[in-house]
Amino acid sequence: MTSLEPEASAGAPAPTERLLARLQVHAVPQGGRVTGAVVEAAAAELGLTDEQAAHLSQAAAAVSRAIHRRGFDDPADATIDVEVVRVGHRVVVRLDDLGLPFDYEDTDELDGAVLQQALDEGWVDEIHHTWRGRDGNRTTLVRHLDPGAEVADPPPTIDPDDVRALANQDVETRLGSAEDADAICRLTWRTYGATYQHDEYYRPEQLASMLADGTQISFLSTIASGEVVAHSALLIDEPGAVVVEAGRAMVDPRFRGHRLLGFERALRQQWFTEHGVLAMVGEAVTAHTRSQAEGPVMSMLLGFLPPITFAGIGGTDTPLREAVVGGIFPMATIPAQTVHAPQRDAEMVMQLYGLQQLERTLAPRPSGPASGASVVEVSVRADLGHAVISIARIGADLDDQLEQRLGSIRAGGIEVAYIDISLDDPAASWAADVAVAHGSIFAGVLPLRRGGVDVVRYQHLGTTVVDPAAIHLRSPAARELLDYVLAQRGGTP
Repeated sequence: MTSLEPEASAGAPAPTERLLARLQVHAVPQGGRVTGAVVEAAAAELGLTDEQAAHLSQAAAAVSRAIHRRGFDDPADATIDVEVVRVGHRVVVRLDDLGLPFDYEDTDELDGAVLQQALDEGWVDEIHHTWRGRDGNRTTLVRHLDPGAEVADPPPTIDPDDVRALANQDVETRLGSAEDADAICRLTWRTYGATYQHDEYYRPEQLASMLADGTQISFLSTIASGEVVAHSALLIDEPGAVVVEAGRAMVDPRFRGHRLLGFERALRQQWFTEHGVLAMVGEAVTAHTRSQAEGPVMSMLLGFLPPITFAGIGGTDTPLREAVVGGIFPMATIPAQTVHAPQRDAEMVMQLYGLQQLERTLAPRPSGPASGASVVEVSVRADLGHAVISIARIGADLDDQLEQRLGSIRAGGIEVAYIDISLDDPAASWAADVAVAHGSIFAGVLPLRRGGVDVVRYQHLGTTVVDPAAIHLRSPAARELLDYVLAQRGGTP
């Protein structure tokens, strides 16, 4: 399971969280009782029901007792640091100590019966126990907040007029606003249950804030009753971007098969024209092919998402991390570029450009790194369980920099990392060789991704298990790219 709080070095941000309680419990006879009482009160304040908070406190108390009893030769030396925070739509309890590591699944070492009951009966959704070297042990308990009846209630009965409206393509498409956040969250629940990876889609107040401040642009399809039955979005990273992320596409399971997402195309084109944006990029899941566009695939990102369940689509459930295919969808003329493609993968890079009909010229001579230090930016998506390492400047110390960054990401419990190299740098080929030396494999090309400059992406999968049979692709070119990527890995664990 993926850790929720990566122990990252400078530049790797932690997920946004709300801290409510922090205390230090010293060796006292009833240390578990003290921990449990604080956890129960804080969890209730963060949104759990009284019963849920009581159950979470029982699990936390069991961990606290085990630390005092098993973690130290002399229980009088035992000290536990306890935090209760809210991360997205989860209440998280962290218990840190500097004692000996223990196994929470071992009944002899812990109150195994209590924690097994907690997992079996849904008192907690996740338990993580991590040895952090000099920083000691961290035990993490996670309880997901219920989305509320207004989100999870069964959908209303379909009005026959709505069905006829779909058959006649009488569907209204419009821009979403903050007032639509509740309806979008209800659509998310009907489409994905509790498995969607973006926390804001279970938190109407957070989604409303994104819609209000313009960091997300939503396109909605509604039926005659006014109900939102399809949604897609653009994510705006920074003002003045020439390429924006497209995604968050979902269709109410009751209305699949009517190509509702296609109805939003004209409205998206109008938005792009008005704002001078050249293209949108997006990643489509590979558990099924319904969200995959007909256009060319530019990247194959293995292990990109946590496992997802799709309501009403059989054969998509898997315990493995989800692969996605990435593409670019031009909305205007894309300017030509000269690219310093890595020699090891130059043929595939130029093939991907050709499929997309992007005008790109391969630079003739690569060079070594610049003198001085590399500039490396790290973005950690703990909710998605992956990190992105962007190399802003290729310096002679890149080997050490990558080793340090990959190590800090792994220390945070995240196995999957993507390494982005700008193709306007003559040392891109050298940098790609360094990334491969650290166990990375080719992933694809991200046009215009860095300030309008193309990026080549490599992927570092660690011990992530990949099942090619669970990857379903629409186009032969996508399957060829998958074969190319898997061949570099030399098989799958």
